[in-house]
Amino acid sequence: MIISFLLNGEEAEVDTASNRRAVDLLREQLQIRSIRMNCDGRLCGSCIILLDDRPVHSCMLPAFELRFRDVWTMEGLAGTVGFDDILGGFKEARVQLCSTCAASRALVTEALLRSTTRPGAEQTREAADSVRCDCSSTQRILDGMLRAARLREKRIHGL
Repeated sequence: MIISFLLNGEEAEVDTASNRRAVDLLREQLQIRSIRMNCDGRLCGSCIILLDDRPVHSCMLPAFELRFRDVWTMEGLAGTVGFDDILGGFKEARVQLCSTCAASRALVTEALLRSTTRPGAEQTREAADSVRCDCSSTQRILDGMLRAARLREKRIHGL
């Protein structure tokens, strides 16, 4: 089965088995290494991608669901000015993430900031809870996400 989609802003077309998972397609065929497979069941969040601006666990997503969609991974996000907002927010909050969760935390934060310019505490906690890792305190992560939102708003609106 041939599927076409946007991957990090570029057109992608791949031939894949109809029963293949998105995480396997992205890691094995397209060499996207920021996506991890740690739990095999939507528990840890290390396989999160942005699918049409929403965070999705790629370990539970059939590859054919990527067809005609917009997919973002850390490889694409890292090259954007918006990523600087996220890095800055986490740095201000003294958040140090491990290699297992850093990409997913950045993508979840980006999805949150794409959906709203001023996320509330509940929205932020819900987004943060989609990635499970104990490398940093939850409070610091929440603080980092909110600081990233303020940095983004300041950059976009000059506030």
